[in-house]
Amino acid sequence: MTNFYMDMHMHFDLYKNKYEVLKYIEDKKSYTLAVTNLPDLYRKYYAENWDYKYVRLALGFHPELAAEYYAQINIFEKYMKTTRYIGEIGLDYSAKNIENVDKQKEVFKKIVDLCKADNKKIISVHTRKAENDCLKILDGFEGKVILHWYTGNLSNLKIAISRGYFFSINQQMIKSKNGRTIIDMIPIDRILLESDAPFTEGLHTTYNISFMNDIIEYLSVSKNLEKQFICIKLKENFRTILL
Repeated sequence: MTNFYMDMHMHFDLYKNKYEVLKYIEDKKSYTLAVTNLPDLYRKYYAENWDYKYVRLALGFHPELAAEYYAQINIFEKYMKTTRYIGEIGLDYSAKNIENVDKQKEVFKKIVDLCKADNKKIISVHTRKAENDCLKILDGFEGKVILHWYTGNLSNLKIAISRGYFFSINQQMIKSKNGRTIIDMIPIDRILLESDAPFTEGLHTTYNISFMNDIIEYLSVSKNLEKQFICIKLKENFRTILL
């Protein structure tokens, strides 16, 4: 369906055969943002002389790990200058993480403040049940923001759209009513594709780029646009993110 492939949010290192996954991505020439969950993990892979053409390694600090690994904020700050790509970062106010909200906010605010000093950063943000606070903390950041797998209310979605944020959508979103409603509201020129592998159906144990076809198929119907036009727009959006 398309000869241009992208995955703007995936966790290659959570696969047992992670280096085979990276080779597969390179062979398919799929432009990929490989997020990390902790600064120490970024440091590990960065030290391996990361030289992939199609896979960009992102420096991350997952909100669910912010309290337990709080001290790693120093590692994060140390490696900030080694990459344009930041993620996965953000906030998560789901029930199992609610006791750690203060630490999460402290870490996320620190990271965003660091990014504000370098507006060339591209950040992939986790916002689960924390959309209000995420938007407050992100306010004033002039780099590129990608809201990953957005599931929040439509009023906050409109605010994010008005700020020029991008949204990485995945195949699981098109299978839920809420996900479809959100996708239908996002302008085509703000949409990027992601897998969030290995957390999404069909990608738990094996990575494959075919998930993109399902999303493009849905976008064609929901936006009433030709598939080829959608592929062209997705490529343009990807280029816009990088400029």
